Amino acid sequence: FSSSRFEGFIEIAHPTDEYSPLLLQVKNLKEDLQKETISVDQTVAQAFKLRAYQDVIVNIINPKDVTLDLVELTFKDQYIGRGDMWRLKKCLVSTCAYVTQKVEFAGIRAQTSELWLKGEKVTCGYISEDTRVVFRSTSAMVYIFIQMSSEMWDFDIYGDLHFEKAVNGFLSDLFAKWKEKNCSHEVTVVLFSRTFYNAKTIDEFPELLRGSIRQNQEGRFFEDFYRVVAQNERRDEWTSLLVTIKKLFVKYPLLVRLEETDAVPIGYNSTAAQGNYLEAINLSFNVFDKHYINRNFDRTGQMSVVITPGVGVFEVDRQLMILTKQRMIDNGIGVDLVCMGEQPLHSVPLFKLHNRTTGVDCHVGDDYHLPHWINHSFYTSKSQNSCSSFTPRITVAGNQGARILVHFTTHPALCSPKDTESSLPIQVDYDAHDAQVFRLPGPSRFQ
Repeated sequence: FSSSRFEGFIEIAHPTDEYSPLLLQVKNLKEDLQKETISVDQTVAQAFKLRAYQDVIVNIINPKDVTLDLVELTFKDQYIGRGDMWRLKKCLVSTCAYVTQKVEFAGIRAQTSELWLKGEKVTCGYISEDTRVVFRSTSAMVYIFIQMSSEMWDFDIYGDLHFEKAVNGFLSDLFAKWKEKNCSHEVTVVLFSRTFYNAKTIDEFPELLRGSIRQNQEGRFFEDFYRVVAQNERRDEWTSLLVTIKKLFVKYPLLVRLEETDAVPIGYNSTAAQGNYLEAINLSFNVFDKHYINRNFDRTGQMSVVITPGVGVFEVDRQLMILTKQRMIDNGIGVDLVCMGEQPLHSVPLFKLHNRTTGVDCHVGDDYHLPHWINHSFYTSKSQNSCSSFTPRITVAGNQGARILVHFTTHPALCSPKDTESSLPIQVDYDAHDAQVFRLPGPSRFQ
């Protein structure tokens, strides 16, 4: 570096450290620069653990070798449109970035949170035209829907009540994550469910309730309920909200007319599959559609989170599904579906569409749909992590299951799986087994 005209990219690191080296873009060198001395900003030096008055290794780097695949920027308490995001991305091209770097452009303030290169997280890199820039807002409008179907009062195979798994587990972890990331989302929490009534005609209902009673494709009368727990709230501590949700859980059967009364027919809580899932998320779309009216300039982003005790299978109306998909894609709204149930052995989320054609030419494949536009995940509680990783997925019927159970409990090699983890699997002659099972019966002695 004896020439002051050097321009390019260099990396700096201590020779004995295994920490990621610092990548710098050199545009020009000062004439009065001291010999064999490098000056780096103090905040940058602390981020990369560079110590003063210590030897470092300096290498010239080809920018193609350190070009980032993805850059994630986070921002808070400001509104950034798509045009501003595009301009900010163009401003970052042909520059170096590092984690926790502060970025400012045209009044926009953001911070680099994650950098990805060849499928791995890195601490610094080069941003090119091909680098994808992702913007994440920590002050968005979030709608949280909790489906209070009949499975909420059931226990899973680990002994956890689905409601406790949703509130004490997922919501508690979510709010703790928000506090860790210093988020200030504007949150609305809604409990929703569907109640089926044991009625044959609409005349069995009081006149004041007939306007909210609907009839499905099977002729069953039902009513949808939505209970707003919190609306457009920002809190530093969300523990009090969890207490409010638990209190509503106790009296929820009374709120949705599951208790027997003289004026209203007997009501039954629906399962998660028969619930009003699409109807609930369309309620949030009614608000998101008008996001440009009376715009709030201290938040960016809108999303819906649905917590269900089911496994991601829903019986929905075909036309409503098409409308929901169109509204979601047109407005760029994200929807997350979080399931408390056990993951099934088939693809989910799965929509079972109402079959409106009863003719012979009805195609079974047209009655099901896999919505790719829904982000789907299963929540794993802490008790699941502490239990055994083996989960039975097939139930053996009859006396055969008892014989297998006796074999498993009496076989000494199967009673201590930890001792045989490193051993090879037992070799089974499957051809001989099939020949034994499917062999033809021999001649009877009574013939």
